[in-house]
Amino acid sequence: MAKFKAGDGARVKDRPGWPGGYKIADWEGIIVEVKEDPAGYVIMKADKTGYDMAFPENELDKI
Repeated sequence: MAKFKAGDGARVKDRPGWPGGYKIADWEGIIVEVKEDPAGYVIMKADKTGYDMAFPENELDKI
């Protein structure tokens, strides 16, 4: 079962130890697509840029 569905709000989790800091941590957006291939990935439209960005579901928090 997918953690997200289209229309859900999401926030990018931080990645502690990321060289130079994880610049997109805490960005928010709306899930626009839940991918079947590869499974476990979603497409989020970032509020900050308007870009569609792919993420593994485990790198996002539901808001």
